[in-house]
Amino acid sequence: MKAPEFNGWLVDELANQAGTTVRNLRAFQDKGIIPPPDKHGRHAVYGEVHLYRLQLVLRLQRRGYSLIGIKELIDAAERGSDVRELIGLDSVITEPLVSGSSTPGTVTSAQLLRMFGYKRMPKALLRQAIDLGFLIPEGERYRVSDILMLKAAEDLVKNGIALPDLLDIAKRLRENMGRMAEDVTWRLSKSIDNYGSGIPPSEDMPRISALVQLLRQLVEPVLMFEGKRAIAHASADLYKDRLSRTINRVSGKSG
Repeated sequence: MKAPEFNGWLVDELANQAGTTVRNLRAFQDKGIIPPPDKHGRHAVYGEVHLYRLQLVLRLQRRGYSLIGIKELIDAAERGSDVRELIGLDSVITEPLVSGSSTPGTVTSAQLLRMFGYKRMPKALLRQAIDLGFLIPEGERYRVSDILMLKAAEDLVKNGIALPDLLDIAKRLRENMGRMAEDVTWRLSKSIDNYGSGIPPSEDMPRISALVQLLRQLVEPVLMFEGKRAIAHASADLYKDRLSRTINRVSGKSG
């Protein structure tokens, strides 16, 4: 018998929409963070309210909040506007910084094998690329944030840079950038946050949000400039060191 038609999502569909698992969704629901679904006959159905709440919980989790803290924050948001605005500020801070020059796209496993010269991709390398966020599984394909960056990696590997070394370089860059970001954030927060442990008043939220956005827009060009400068200096130092050793070796032989 055909199931009755209805608007909304079943539990697995909602989890897929939010990019999480049914297990996580049920755990949030058991803790009272996600409201119970509506009932349509024998079906448990979730709507837009559930999707918004689930996306909010996942975003706060990525920011490091515990489930207890998330529940307290959401409960407080439902009682007063100040915390609701703080959650809005959190979305400004945590939304991805999208580069105007990035070209997102997807690749298949077969394409990856051809690009990097493998007959079968080592599981450890694939897992590392996924953990670093360079590849995001989507069914039989992988989503990448920037196809041009993937093409640059392909060119480096074809010119002699081993893929494991390239991924290790990316990991070390991520770690160093993380430490730098923590230092920069701490220093900038002293200029932005004059409210101690309290929540900024409603009238200050637009100014703070705008300031955070401006600071985020500054990040990419500064990182690009400093990264290129650092690579240029390191390359020049390496070249001068090799040249000096070669001259010394030749001079020694001549003597």
